[in-house]
Amino acid sequence: MVRRHITYRKWRTFLSVGAVALAVAISIIFISIQNGFSDFLFDIVFRFLPHITVSPLEGDDYLHLYRSIVDVCWALPGVVGVSPSLAAAATLSYEDESENVAMVGIDPTEAEKITQITDNMLQGDISSILGGKRIVMGRDLAEKLKVRMGDTVSARFPDRIPVNLVVSGIFSFGYKEVDEGQTYVSQKTARTFLGEGDVVTSIDIKLSDPFLAQAAAAQLKARGYNAKDWQELFPDIVRTLAFEKTQNAITLLLLMIIATFGIASIMNMMVVEKTREIGMLMALGATPASIRRLFLLESGLLGFMGAVVGCILGLAACLWLQGVQIQNAMGEMMELPIALNPADFLLFTLLSVLLSIAAGYYPARRASLLDPVAALKG
Repeated sequence: MVRRHITYRKWRTFLSVGAVALAVAISIIFISIQNGFSDFLFDIVFRFLPHITVSPLEGDDYLHLYRSIVDVCWALPGVVGVSPSLAAAATLSYEDESENVAMVGIDPTEAEKITQITDNMLQGDISSILGGKRIVMGRDLAEKLKVRMGDTVSARFPDRIPVNLVVSGIFSFGYKEVDEGQTYVSQKTARTFLGEGDVVTSIDIKLSDPFLAQAAAAQLKARGYNAKDWQELFPDIVRTLAFEKTQNAITLLLLMIIATFGIASIMNMMVVEKTREIGMLMALGATPASIRRLFLLESGLLGFMGAVVGCILGLAACLWLQGVQIQNAMGEMMELPIALNPADFLLFTLLSVLLSIAAGYYPARRASLLDPVAALKG
């Protein structure tokens, strides 16, 4: 009987199934693109940024005896890299050009485990900073200063010791703030510039799993260190991802609800058209509960059919969109990031069926409350 009802007016069934299918397909496309961009963003963040940073305590400018802190950091579970650095504000000058930058003194080998600088070098080598008073800078900064490889820039700042540095490398991370405002020198050069001894301003830590950072940072805090995990260091990223997920979830849920209202409308029309048939069933002994189950089953089946069609359409669209080229934040062309998750397909199928059953409840209840005699009279 359910099959006969569904095929009774095929165009109506097609519209209801199509509405649900379209809602499911759009939902899958949206969520897959969102997952892809989230994965892409996390990949960028966790490739180039530290998961934990240990900084001086309030009132201190530097971390003294930092090598013992480095040993403590290496003892944490999941640590794959620890990089102490000595950062200072500086004004770089070349001929008539000058720019304020952050000059960061690093050990190239250790820093590589945190930021993967080598992968982003356009010219030269990051290890070249170990060869004396040399500096590696971003492409945007080099363009602003109008310098090339081998040129000598002057680094100055109030209460600092001026140094002349040879440009030995140019990098590009693709982020304006970094490519314009950050430079790398050796720790020895940074100490000379600052006039300081064996101190650092921060210790960056990289973990095998970034989601271990909160627990690891808590261990360091318990030992009296000023440690912050990536969620504390970069709260804007966390808020942005959370907001996008919440916003998209609400939008997609509303879309699904609107689509299933079509099923409610169709079921109401069916109750009106099948009034005599419902009366005959009741006269033959069908209970109100069985009539209600019949219409709820019909609603659920329409939702399931729509979900299956929608999943197929959504999958096909996602596979096609994976080949679409877009420009990323670095100005490079890349394929549209799409992450297909089987759990999403299952979720939207289940949601479609449940919402369809909910949408069909009122028509089903209405049908079950019909008076058999009045129904037979039409």
